[in-house]
Amino acid sequence: MGPEVGRRVIGVARGLIGCHYINGAYGATPDGGGDGCPCRPGGVKLIADPNRLDPNQNLAVFAAEMQIKQYCVCAGNYYASPPLGRAGSPTDPDLVSYLQSLKDKPPAEWQNDQFTPRRAFGPGNSAGGKLVWGKSCKGIRHFDCVGFISYCYWKASGNVVQLDISAWRNPKMGGAVFNFRPEKEPDGKTERPAKKPAGLMDGDIIIKADHHIAFVSAQGTIYEAQDSHIGVTSSGHFSLGAPGEWTHLVRLGGATVASDPDWPLGWWRVWDGNTYYYFFGPNGVVQSTKTVPSNTTTAPAHPSNTGHYSCNPPHIVITWKLVAGAPKECVETFYNAAPGCQQMNATSNLYSPLVATRLG
Repeated sequence: MGPEVGRRVIGVARGLIGCHYINGAYGATPDGGGDGCPCRPGGVKLIADPNRLDPNQNLAVFAAEMQIKQYCVCAGNYYASPPLGRAGSPTDPDLVSYLQSLKDKPPAEWQNDQFTPRRAFGPGNSAGGKLVWGKSCKGIRHFDCVGFISYCYWKASGNVVQLDISAWRNPKMGGAVFNFRPEKEPDGKTERPAKKPAGLMDGDIIIKADHHIAFVSAQGTIYEAQDSHIGVTSSGHFSLGAPGEWTHLVRLGGATVASDPDWPLGWWRVWDGNTYYYFFGPNGVVQSTKTVPSNTTTAPAHPSNTGHYSCNPPHIVITWKLVAGAPKECVETFYNAAPGCQQMNATSNLYSPLVATRLG
């Protein structure tokens, strides 16, 4: 894929960190009415059922359940870093008390606590009905590793692609495939040498044989849907010189950038103790200035800083260019960015929380 699509892919992936993993999911929320990638828009159901409160059997409270593929119940990232939950026992006093409080109410009146109990089923370390307190799945997007690839690629390019892992590394996809290990030619005698690109590009796909797939940035950051007890993460530092268990790199070609939505384009007043003005433009470019815009339809002539943003409601993630004196790039995450809204709030990895209000 081209640099612009690759950059958008990484922006989308970054905005999904903390989402949940369940086998067979392509970005759907369990209560979102089929809001995942169009190749598989649904399949994930939220469990809120008075018949699912037995801690010795099929306990699940506000946990996602897979309805299409293998039966799975999301573990809610309980073993993420830092830990978001914990393992439990059917006789734990807090669990007994919590379940008793639910039995007296209809599910519509159940409180959606940050952590809820469930017996997790599915591939990986969460398999086998392990009783855990995990993060509530309500309103959270769910992926498996290959569904994560499809969703991010769709959001960035508008192309809907649904493939098994092995098919993503098929040269017929129209891109370059690099095998890090020597392999036999079809004659079974001649050995084809290992291949590596000269360097990494945003949106490169890295693969472990036929069992795992992820995106990598030009800086080597890996973005992946890991497993039900961990979820979507960015971690590690992939190196072409030492790829480890990663066996292939795929660089897709031919994709163009998805068309920009009308929202959130335009000017926003931003306050974090000081006042700034952000201009969200096309192609995922955002600019900031401390000067009040005289024309709310055009970009600033002399921006103070420029960054890139990914829009994946209810999140918008801005990554600003590194400025002198800062320890790293500033990343701002708007967490209630609904299309058409006039105000939205964000956290920053370097500075104070901020609120943005649309101008004009």
